[in-house]
This record gives sequence, C-alpha cells and structure tokens, in this order.
Amino acid sequence: MRFFSKLPFLLFLLLISSALLIQGCSDDNNRPTGPDYSFVPDAYNLSEADSTYTKEGEVEIYIIEEGICPGGIEKYCTVQPVDQISVKYTGRIFDGGTGEGEIFESTYADSNTTSAIITNLTPNSTQQQTAQIEGFRRGLLGMKEGEKRVIIVPPSLGYNDNRPGVNGMDLRDETLRYDVKLTGL
Repeated sequence: MRFFSKLPFLLFLLLISSALLIQGCSDDNNRPTGPDYSFVPDAYNLSEADSTYTKEGEVEIYIIEEGICPGGIEKYCTVQPVDQISVKYTGRIFDGGTGEGEIFESTYADSNTTSAIITNLTPNSTQQQTAQIEGFRRGLLGMKEGEKRVIIVPPSLGYNDNRPGVNGMDLRDETLRYDVKLTGL
C-alpha cells in the first residue's frame, strides 16, 4: 500500500524528467554556439586605400585612413615594438579582397565596445595571443593613432604549424586578413 501512496509523486517526477529530456534533445538554435559576430562592422574596402605596401615576409599593408601624429615626431607617434597599444580589429579568412571572408575573431564580438590592449610587440612575445601572429605583429608596427589599415598575413606568418587557430577553426593553411584601427598609443 505504501507504494500506491507515493505513486502520484513518482508519476509527477517521471513527467517532469521526460519533459526536461525532450527539451534537452530539441533542435534549439538559441543555444550559444560561439562568439556573436553580428555587431562586427563591414570590412574595410581595399579599393579605398590611401596607400599600400608590402613588409618583410610578404605581409601586405593597406592604409585605409591615415592616423595622426600630434607631436610631429614620427618616432614618438608610431607604434614601436615596446609600446602598449589599444586596437579594435576583426580577423577574417582572406578571400581575395572582397572582405567577406569568414570571421575567426574580433574585438567587436558579442557587442563588445572596448579595445584590445596589446602590451608587447617584440618578436616571440607571449603577452597577447593575437600579437603572437607574426604577420599581425609586423603589420601593427608603424601605425599612428586613429589609423585604419588592413593587414594581409600569409600562412607562413600566421598560425602555420604552431597552433591550429582560434574559436575551433583550423587556420594553419589560411591567409588571414585583419581590419585594424589603432585607438590608443
């Protein structure tokens, strides 16, 4: 008889457990799957570059908007390897120039409004993951505050065989595109 007195409770428990199991198995697209890149601004248009050049190792630089040098002395207003800088950037897989390549990381992810701080741009830095991408590091050097540029990084200066990539993406054999704005020097 004791069993039957607990039957309503056991049925209720079974019903709730079944509902939770069904809920957990549903194809719910609202579950988080990674960073939200819906707030990332459009890629800079390479055809609007003020100037372009190639640095050592085939890193291509497209200056979209010149930065400022308030003091007038280039040495003190351009990014040097020992500087701490603030940047906003978006990294995409390079698609040949349209800027529509797949985003693999961005400071704008999840509607973020703050800049990334990079504290050491010397070769082999371990201060910042992104700065460890040698081509990205080289592309930041020489920037002026407020400058916008696109940095195209070949695989040999990108993730190559050191690390597979970020956010679950394998980027070892990919040419990378970074749209960067220097927000503070």
